[in-house]
Formats: sequence, structure tokens, C-alpha cells
Amino acid sequence: MNKITNFDVLIVYSDKVAKSASSMSRAINAPFRKGSKNESYNLVYGYFLKTCQKNNLKAAFTTSADIVGAGKCQSYWLFEKNVWRKVQETGFSKLIFVKFTPLSKSRKIKRNLLFSSKHIKPFNDPHLFNICFDKQKTYDALSGFSVPTVTIKDNTRQGVIKAQKLLKGKIAKHQNKSDFSEEVVIKDRFGAGGLNVYKFNNDQAKTMIALVKKHKNISFVIQPFVKMDKGFRFKNSSKPTDIRLIILGQKIIQTYIRVAKEGDFRCNEHAGGLLIYISKSKVPLEIRKDTKRMVDILDKKFSLYALDFIVSNNGNVYLLEANTRPGLDWNVSIKKNEIEAKKLIRIIVKEINKRADLSKNKFEKKIVVPAKDTPVIEEYQPFQIL
Repeated sequence: MNKITNFDVLIVYSDKVAKSASSMSRAINAPFRKGSKNESYNLVYGYFLKTCQKNNLKAAFTTSADIVGAGKCQSYWLFEKNVWRKVQETGFSKLIFVKFTPLSKSRKIKRNLLFSSKHIKPFNDPHLFNICFDKQKTYDALSGFSVPTVTIKDNTRQGVIKAQKLLKGKIAKHQNKSDFSEEVVIKDRFGAGGLNVYKFNNDQAKTMIALVKKHKNISFVIQPFVKMDKGFRFKNSSKPTDIRLIILGQKIIQTYIRVAKEGDFRCNEHAGGLLIYISKSKVPLEIRKDTKRMVDILDKKFSLYALDFIVSNNGNVYLLEANTRPGLDWNVSIKKNEIEAKKLIRIIVKEINKRADLSKNKFEKKIVVPAKDTPVIEEYQPFQIL
């Protein structure tokens, strides 16, 4: 009979990026292939597991390809004495720290299987994940704060033209319509990291239609490009800059800005943007006020998520995107970024520890009245297989 090891938490990463511990190849001796652009993630998740150990938590790292049942994986990685080790046995946990998105049919099936028991809980609230994962749902839930967003419902010329008309209608009714340029941003509705994000001028409609037709497997949304070169400026730079606030429960736990590289409008680090940590006091007051309002609306007291803002040239604040999987990695050449990223990991592990203690307490025979702040995580809603 296959041995099953119980863990306090399983970190489950996308098999598109991380390597399975079930691999027999000697060349694969860490989750992220050495020499690849993701090699530094070995440091990140090694630190994550080491921090769990220091907090008396049993934790393991696995991939979406290894999912074999509710809370179960067929193999996993451990990080011991600063070395990664493959374990080709079944691992199990009731708490899952998810680091993959259900973009493909196979990953949707795997994710649904992982949470096929009501006893298996994701670290983040499933309803909040759905809102943040889908850019259209983000806008629908927080339209009073967000950049106008419209989904291109079918990848045809007619579909693009209809979406453009709907977007123009939203802009015409917007109280701050002068904030928006004539340019349009088109982006993957379920994407991240600045991938599949493009900007078009008004006279490039044919090019935009051709792009949508080319990427038939991607669902796109369109937004107006906000005039922001004079909105929020870091060291008097006119480069596009966004401000990210990371929330855990109802508290802002980290703040930083991302500055686009020369000639680009995308601020994401993966698109070449520069990440710079700033103090909460340096975040514009209006952003902090809007964050408080959004946190109250979302009302997710025990979830980790990020809110990305931009400031228009007229000083108006807009939510650009929300994300329940903010990056835990750091630029290895910037010590400050490493220090802050490790701080975030320690905060996450502290929260995992609280939940592990609560889970263990459930098995006590005595009757316990739940504390007022006991986490209540909504049931997982399976992803539709399209």
C-alpha cells in the first residue's frame, strides 16, 4: 500500500513552470530547472518551506500534474538542509496554497479534483479568486473604482466592433471621461504578468481584429488607455507607473510601485518593469481610501490579494487589476526586494500556522465556541470545463 504523508499545507504550482518530483531524470534536482528564467524560484520556495519548518509546520511543494485526488499529490518536493529532495510517495493536506490558474482544460480538471472534497480548503477564498482571476468580473464587482472594461465575446470582426461600441458608450457616460486617451488596451481576460497585453491607436482597428482572430483560444477584454504620464511620478519619471497594495484580511501588509521599462506601457516585472518598495505613507491618500472601500465591499477577512492602481493626469485613481496570487519572488540583484519578499512569505506562513492550529483544534472532543475572527472559507466552486 502506498504510503501517505500528511502535511499542514501543500504548495501546488503550475506544471507548465515547475517540474514534478516524480521525474526520474537526474538532471531535474529542483522544482525549477537550473539555467531557466525561473531558476530563482528555487530560492523563493526553498525559503517558504524552510520558514514553515521554523514554525513547526509540515509543508511540501508539488505541481498541478501531480494531483491525484482531493488534497492529494502523487509526489512532492521537500527542502532539507538547503537541498531539494524528491519524494515519490503520496502527499496529503487539507490546506492548499495554490499557485496555478485553470487556463487549460486539463488544469481545470486537476483543480476541480484537488478540491473535490469540502474538507479541502484553498488558502484564498474561492469566490475572491474567481473575481480576481476574471478581469471582467473584477470590473463588474468594483466598477465604481475600475477602468471601464468590456469583453470581446467572440473572436470575429463583428465581435470586436461590438465591444468597441460598448466601450465607447461606457466612456461617454463616465464622469471623468477626459482621463481616457483615444488609444485602446486589449488584454487576456484571464492572463497575468503582462502577457498578451497590447495597445492600439484608433486607426489600427484592422490590426486589432487580426490579433483577436489569430488568438482564437484567448478571451480578450478591452479598456481605454488612461493618460497617466503626469499622474503618479517616481523621481519625476514620466514612465507608466502603477501602485500595488497587498492585502491580507483587512490590512495592507505591503506596498510597492512598478515602473515600466523605456518604451513600454506595461509595468509588470515579467515585462521588464522595475519593482520598488515604498512605505504606506508614500501611497496617495485617495488610493488608501479607495482600498479601504474595496476591502469592505469584498469582505474577505482571511484572504491574500493585491490591488493595482494607476493615477490619471487629472489626479483620479483607478483600479487596474486585482490578483490573488501576488508574486513571492524577488530580483536577486536588489537586496531590499529580497528582504521585503521574505517578509511577505513570513506573514503568509504565520497565517498558515493560525489555520493549522484551528484545524487541529477541530479534532478535540470538547465543545468549542468559535472565536469571533475564526476564518470561514466559502466552499470551492468547480471551474466550468469549456
